Amino acid sequence: MVKKKITIFLLLLSTISYAQNKLKSHTHIKEEINYKQKLEFDNLFFQGLNLEQKQDYNGAIKCFENCLKINRNNPAVFYEIGKIYNTQGDFDLSTDKLKKAINLDPKNKWYLLAYAQALFKKQDYKNASDQYKKLLDIEPTNREFYFLLADTYIYQKRFIKAINVYNDLEKQKGIEKSVSIQKSKLYMQINKKESAIKELVNLLDKFPKDTEVMEILAETYLLNNQKKSAMNLFEKISFLNPDKGRIHLTLADYYRQEGDNNKSFEELTLAFKSKQLNIDTKIRVLASYLQIMLLNENLKKQAYLLSEILIEEHGESIKARAIHADILYTDNKFQQAKEQYILVLEKEKSKPEIWTQVLFIQAEQKDFEEMIKTSKEALSYFPMNPLFYYFNGISNKWLKNYDKAISSLEIGINFVVDNDLLLLEFYSSMADSYHAIRNHNKSDSLYDVAIKIDPENTLVLNNYAYYLSLRKKDLEKALKMSLIANTIEKNNSTYEDTHAWILYQSNEYEKAKEWILRSLSNGGKESAIIIEHYGDILYKLGDIEKALIQWKKAFEMGGESESLRKKIQEKKIYE
Repeated sequence: MVKKKITIFLLLLSTISYAQNKLKSHTHIKEEINYKQKLEFDNLFFQGLNLEQKQDYNGAIKCFENCLKINRNNPAVFYEIGKIYNTQGDFDLSTDKLKKAINLDPKNKWYLLAYAQALFKKQDYKNASDQYKKLLDIEPTNREFYFLLADTYIYQKRFIKAINVYNDLEKQKGIEKSVSIQKSKLYMQINKKESAIKELVNLLDKFPKDTEVMEILAETYLLNNQKKSAMNLFEKISFLNPDKGRIHLTLADYYRQEGDNNKSFEELTLAFKSKQLNIDTKIRVLASYLQIMLLNENLKKQAYLLSEILIEEHGESIKARAIHADILYTDNKFQQAKEQYILVLEKEKSKPEIWTQVLFIQAEQKDFEEMIKTSKEALSYFPMNPLFYYFNGISNKWLKNYDKAISSLEIGINFVVDNDLLLLEFYSSMADSYHAIRNHNKSDSLYDVAIKIDPENTLVLNNYAYYLSLRKKDLEKALKMSLIANTIEKNNSTYEDTHAWILYQSNEYEKAKEWILRSLSNGGKESAIIIEHYGDILYKLGDIEKALIQWKKAFEMGGESESLRKKIQEKKIYE
């Protein structure tokens, strides 16, 4: 507590001493005031300074205005009031008061500086520059005044004037790095590229190993289409500072454009080994390989090598592990990719895209048991992510847990926003599940919604048409949908089989035979159900022996339905 009081006391003494010096400096101003008035003036002035220091600006201004009632010609009072208005952002009042202080004491550096700064804030750059010129007349070696004057010209877009100010500063202080760089930038502003280059070349002569200057000069060369000169400098920088990764990236791009792919990749590997280059930049480069790495073996090798370097340099980063997994996934190495993604999830569970990749791989591998587990865990972190409900739903559907599939899909569909493709998947998957539990009305209504979303989705059209044909319902509608699917996607054996079966259910056996033969010629011979359908059609056409041959073939291929066994045993179709 004592320390605090002493500090405040010393601060007040300092302020009073400062004020006394100011007052003494203005004794040349003649003012007819008596001793009593002088004491009152001093007391008010010191009180004003004290209140100003405590940020009681209104109280301070009242004290200073009372000072002016005693002595209208004291510049220090106008200066203090002007400073307060400047602090409060009232630049009109600030400049008015400071101008009065200067009229009373034209050579006072502090008054001129405060006035210039207030004019600058007021965006009166022309008058501000006039004040800084006056300040330089008073102190021609003051480095700060040169910069402040140059700033006023820059804001006026009088760039040559600003450059001349910097030239004057150089005459006083010699070549300085920051000044030369600023001059170069200003020359570029007025499209004097050669002058900008010359400025930096002169600077580099003075500082021949300054890589920052080299880098700025190289970039200026590039802007002036002097690519070779720029690359020479970049190579020099990479020699002086081998760990400067960004330079290696620039060189890699240059050599690639020049057609020297080997040299380009060398620079790229150096960039990836650089500790100065951040991991996000490296990942952006590596991500670009995902689009091209399968074009040829060399690009694939490069992607893997860069990925390995990334893991070596940033082994603790899950980003490095994730991009490595992306490369494996792109290369169809799904199991290895999944293992990497799972390692990422062990450390970081808040990235939905990683969960999604794992689920896509499990779907690709038809590992529906694991899909259920993964999607369930993902939903514990992202309970409003529709994709995870979808994966959970379709995995349950494949495992014939239809009630669970429907439940998951019906919840998830509420979170789908502006994504018709995903919405279509939800509706069609729910339709499939309701068909499986023989709730055909619900299944049909969901298929109708799906077709409204995408009237040309061949998979939905085919499945809906086939399900209708199995029930011999709306066969005309089924036939139209099947024809659309076959028109859009020709030579699809599954779709052709569906069309044949609708015709079969419509008792049009000759036409059905035409379509089933198409299906068989387009790969349908590999399907037990299509072979069985062929047998059924032959039976209806009266060719029982040939029908029996097809049924037996279907049975040998794995067709194990009870109806198929009866057909073979009794040489007859039961409907």
